[in-house]
Amino acid sequence: MKKTLLAVLTGALISTQAMADEGLRAKAEAKLKSVLGPAAAVSAVHSVGNDQILEVEMTDGGLLHMTPDLGFLLYDNQVYQVTPAGPVNITAARMDQVRAEKINAITDKETVLFKADGDEKAVINVFTDIDCGYCQKLHREVPELNRLGITVRYLAFPRAGVLDERGQPTDSFRKINHVWCEKDRATAMTAMKSAQSELSQAYSRVRASANGSGRESAIAEFDRIQTRLNGMIDGKQCESPVASQYALGKTLGVSGTPAIVTADGALIPGYMEAGALAQRLGIN
Repeated sequence: MKKTLLAVLTGALISTQAMADEGLRAKAEAKLKSVLGPAAAVSAVHSVGNDQILEVEMTDGGLLHMTPDLGFLLYDNQVYQVTPAGPVNITAARMDQVRAEKINAITDKETVLFKADGDEKAVINVFTDIDCGYCQKLHREVPELNRLGITVRYLAFPRAGVLDERGQPTDSFRKINHVWCEKDRATAMTAMKSAQSELSQAYSRVRASANGSGRESAIAEFDRIQTRLNGMIDGKQCESPVASQYALGKTLGVSGTPAIVTADGALIPGYMEAGALAQRLGIN
């Protein structure tokens, strides 16, 4: 009799727990469908971390985590608030605030500055590198950005880092550091990026040329440009904020160039055409 009663009670508890688990699964699925769409199907939900967080198994094999009240979603190292309008990236919003505080603390004197023509409508901070092809392309559009009322403030981000494995300054660092060492940084930036662009084009012509006089001519042209560029790099080096700006970029989430940071801290990774960038900034 006692064994029968125990079995009934155990069965009832298992049934109640199963119903509770199913109810939680259904609630989590409904919440996720409301923000992620009808394809968000949940297979199971488990309470972990002393009931401090929910582990949500998706039917496609994915794994999400949510707070017990289903109000917040943790995914890919980002925290999202679940709202009727959709998921709001809390982590990104907080990072925007951090970027805005740090980027706006940098004075114009620490940057390479290209002021807007006439009334200034927006300011962008561009982490840049000399070797980067898309940085060169963006730089050619700076006059158009200025015409549209956008001030461009360049910050240094030598992609190869500051020091090499021997503890010596990298070529990437020396190229951009040269710009910061010049009295007229804007002119130096344009000259350095133009020379690097010419060198890249000359190298392409060397690779494309066949043996003979054509190849010899292409190699000679490449050597002339390389000598000119080396002269610019060797001409002046100094103490500068390049290393600190590179470190700052790392803390702000910059992983490549160009990387554009707006005055309100939004990060726009990669190249964007001048007109599209103006639209992104709310400038018609």
